[in-house]
Amino acid sequence: MKLPSLSRIRTGALLALAALATAAQAQQPTKLRFALDWVFQGPQAPFLVPHHNGCYQKAGLDVTTDRGFGSGDTVVKVGAGTYDVGFADINAMVEYNARQTRPEDRLIAFFMVYDGAALSIITRKDTGVAKPADLVGKTIAAPPGDASRRLFSALAKANGFDASAVKWMNVAPELRETMLARKQADAISGAAFTGYMGARAVGVPKDELVVMRFPQFGSLLYGSALVVKRTFAASHGPALTALAQCVAQGIVTSIQQPAAAIEALYQRDKLINREVEQERMQLSLDWSIVTPWVREKGLGQVDPARLRKSMQEVSAALDIPAPDIADVFTAQYLPAPDKLVVPR
Repeated sequence: MKLPSLSRIRTGALLALAALATAAQAQQPTKLRFALDWVFQGPQAPFLVPHHNGCYQKAGLDVTTDRGFGSGDTVVKVGAGTYDVGFADINAMVEYNARQTRPEDRLIAFFMVYDGAALSIITRKDTGVAKPADLVGKTIAAPPGDASRRLFSALAKANGFDASAVKWMNVAPELRETMLARKQADAISGAAFTGYMGARAVGVPKDELVVMRFPQFGSLLYGSALVVKRTFAASHGPALTALAQCVAQGIVTSIQQPAAAIEALYQRDKLINREVEQERMQLSLDWSIVTPWVREKGLGQVDPARLRKSMQEVSAALDIPAPDIADVFTAQYLPAPDKLVVPR
């Protein structure tokens, strides 16, 4: 009987090791660095649920989710490759893209979260402001970079008044609600649920607050979405679909089991007030995520006709070219439709 040569034994061993290494590599989860839009609060809880219930792990993902510092900062970091995916305002993404000369540097949204933009103007009843047109001659406090402030002209146009008829007061983000409470400003601009809860926290009774959300008053603007660099998406399609499916599941869990979602949030920040953050999360669900259109069509998607019109509004407000909607949103990485259904 002829024994195999030493070289053949070595070759066979090397092939076996290579096969084992390939199998091990195939089982390694895909790492994704995910940046949120803001600090860990109620509206960010749905993105933490997949960590808490194991969805990411089951989907073969190793996701690191970090707090954000505003949508503008998030899109810059995704564009720079510091993060792979971001949750950020789609309008901030479009403005960022307009500054990029190379197509490969631009971002694209692949899962719409805030079907109704969180943009708003918040005031007190004693100002007499009940609708956007009543803001003429009033003073609004906000940071210069606030999205609601920068896109205010879209709200003004939708309501038939001149945006320049309103006076703006520059203020640090953490002081705007205090300015409203002390009556040093007639109104403030900001994310609806954040501003509303913040104003209550500094002493404005909830029945004295007036929240004018852009979607309520004729603005077609979309809000925040999952965004990614085109070049990254091209080579990580299955991972993006898995991420989107887990986020969709996190939203559904937040709707059906809000306490479970807040528990996931608590595990990331033990200093939160559960009651406050659950109310804040519920407002984000009611005002921005679970809209009538989403109930009918499902999570994550956009209406192309509406997106096209909204991009025209953004173009006029920010003085940038209106982008082709194919460069703004893609449905290529969405999960199957049955994974996007909102529970009744």
